[in-house]
Amino acid sequence: MAERPRGLVGRVLRRLLGAGGAPPAAPRSPAPDAGPPPQRPPSGEGRAVVPASAAADELPLEVEEPVPGSLLVDVREPGEYATGVAEGALLLPMDLVPHHLDRLPPDRVLTVYCAAGARSAGVAHWLREQGFPRAVSLAGGVSAVRYGGIAVRVPPGVVPGTRVRVPGGTVVDGVTLGGDTDGEVIEQVGERLRVRIHDANGYQVEVEVGVG
Repeated sequence: MAERPRGLVGRVLRRLLGAGGAPPAAPRSPAPDAGPPPQRPPSGEGRAVVPASAAADELPLEVEEPVPGSLLVDVREPGEYATGVAEGALLLPMDLVPHHLDRLPPDRVLTVYCAAGARSAGVAHWLREQGFPRAVSLAGGVSAVRYGGIAVRVPPGVVPGTRVRVPGGTVVDGVTLGGDTDGEVIEQVGERLRVRIHDANGYQVEVEVGVG
């Protein structure tokens, strides 16, 4: 059976980041996702702030603080969200990015972040190739979110990363699950849970289920 495009894209992303570094087009190889970034000078001293109005060809692949007015995209694993996520960020684990490009506005700056900048550099680079020329990676990861004056908070409700059972009968991409399936909570939205599971073909997909 031919592999689905989305599965192929996910594998390409993982191969791209397999060594923990940035893709060839990145200006430098970021450090592995471990530990906080080094201390930076106070705002306005020693570093430039990239405006949201900058043309796509003026945006560097990596930035030191979130671009003002950009959409923050958190590509970490759900279990990592329990340490805090940027206020207003879209929670989209790296393996699910290829499945949800319709949730990303192509005409808006996308500030992609992870734990320390390695994964986000690869995702931002890949997004540019998919028609999102204003995607940038936040060097320093989630800790650097605060340099833009954005709050980092633990998501309310069910703790991200919690393992749950997705009941049989749930429809995934037009296919009904034949039996119960283990899943991992991404976030709670009202009375619904966004859950990541593996479908019948082994691909990671996202479903919504009720709380409880």
